[in-house]
Amino acid sequence: MKKTFLSILVCLASAVIACGCKGEKNIKSLLLSENEKVDTLSYIVGMDVANSIEKNMIPMFKIDYDVMMSVLVQALDPEATIKIEGEKFNKENFREIGDKYMSDDFRTRVMAAQNDTTGTATIYTDDKEKNIISAILGADIAYSASQVPFDLEKKSLVTAIDEIHNGKGRFDETFAREFTQNYFTVVVPEKNKKESEEWLAEIEKKKGVNKTESGILYKIENAGDSNIKAVNDEDVVKVLYTGRTKNGNVFDSNRWSDMPQERQEMIKSYQPDQAEKDNPIEFPLNRVIKGWTEGMKLIGKGGRITLWIPSELAYGERGAGQDIGPNQALCFDVELLEVTSK
Repeated sequence: MKKTFLSILVCLASAVIACGCKGEKNIKSLLLSENEKVDTLSYIVGMDVANSIEKNMIPMFKIDYDVMMSVLVQALDPEATIKIEGEKFNKENFREIGDKYMSDDFRTRVMAAQNDTTGTATIYTDDKEKNIISAILGADIAYSASQVPFDLEKKSLVTAIDEIHNGKGRFDETFAREFTQNYFTVVVPEKNKKESEEWLAEIEKKKGVNKTESGILYKIENAGDSNIKAVNDEDVVKVLYTGRTKNGNVFDSNRWSDMPQERQEMIKSYQPDQAEKDNPIEFPLNRVIKGWTEGMKLIGKGGRITLWIPSELAYGERGAGQDIGPNQALCFDVELLEVTSK
């Protein structure tokens, strides 16, 4: 079952951040408190999701809107178990239920209904199937919302979806666009910078943590072989690593045990020979972020180090993808397997 709404939610952040321009400071948005800004952003995200529901989901799948919304609200609690029409699912297994019901036969019926000019084509074999499909799509929205790389206020998100459905949206597209641009190019970078500095200051106090002149914090778990170390920026290293945000969320890893479940499932499906295996990677130190270029020289072959890297030595003001925001400090746990001097 493919993700339906995650791309809708994260595109608001990634597209605006990627443009690299400063947002227009909408006067109304400047008067809002931090909580009000999150509420407003959440409502705008809800508007975007609602428009997709109204223009795409309902016409294509002919879902039961009330069932979808009921399950969406329940699934915003990540610990909730959804029960409907004899089926039971949660965040961990809902895609299995989705694959079961959104089968090739179901997709064929959807396409037939799209191409039908008589208005007689039916999508569902019975109400049970319709309710379960409606529930799965509602859960998909909720679970996707929990993965966006910014704060969302659940009540505002739901309110926006329902108000748009009833033709009562609060904001026009101009305000929504200007607010979103300002939020992701001004508010978020400033917030991330402050929180990252506070986080690093707390890490620096911990036992065994040292600091380089450039500002990198590090803790050597195993010094490795001091006779085999990277010295030049052109040296090539082979590593296993896990990258985490300050909240502990893994944004990248080539260790099987640390990979997000979704990536593990993808590997099992498309590269089954690589399942349950670590995937070491090689690269020259002049081809990575500055924090890695410096940090990998602190240990020798066979060593292991934890690096806390300030944003200016990581991905800076632009961030990287949907997981790493602008001005965000990062943590890496790295094992140095091999060093090739150049």
